[in-house]
Amino acid sequence: MLTALKFTDHFILTPGPIPHEIRSSLLSTFTQEQIAELSIGLALFHGFSKMLIALGREPEEMETTIVPTPQFPDSPVSSADLFGNFSHLFTDIPDIGIRWKILEDALLSIGLVPDSALSLVKQRMSEVLGVTYVVTKEETGALKNVDLLRSVSDSFVFDVRSITSATRREIGELYGSEGLLQLMLAMALYDGVLRMEATKL
Repeated sequence: MLTALKFTDHFILTPGPIPHEIRSSLLSTFTQEQIAELSIGLALFHGFSKMLIALGREPEEMETTIVPTPQFPDSPVSSADLFGNFSHLFTDIPDIGIRWKILEDALLSIGLVPDSALSLVKQRMSEVLGVTYVVTKEETGALKNVDLLRSVSDSFVFDVRSITSATRREIGELYGSEGLLQLMLAMALYDGVLRMEATKL
């Protein structure tokens, strides 16, 4: 149990490769399948709890924990395309990997937020979480509101409570209320899967 809690703290507070001590403890305590399941659970729980706050849907009476700003990793790890190339993260839990892919495809099929905007958001989140992801100029060349998308990406990673009603309104004016939901859902997934990638398990 203590090992899982230490891994959780690292996953949330310090994106990047896990320390040797925690890695060794994980490998001696859990199977690869269990570690993968623990990782995807953390990715989803963390990302979607942040989405609730980012959308302004957090109940006032709900107790919350303030998570300190994560540290930047010393060196980035490499990643791949916008979606779909994280299959290696699900090698030990293929059934969950299939469901993740269905969720990714459904998210992209909404189509209210342009792929170029989603790509830019993912690039920025990968930068701050220490995972290398490059967006070509062709993808973002005609994209408007680049500064807003980068800013909201930073906020989602570092201080999700700084995403204000004014920010949500501005995004809603660009993409509509359902587009706002699509964007926040995308950031929840990116936050989770990029943290999984950054741990290098």
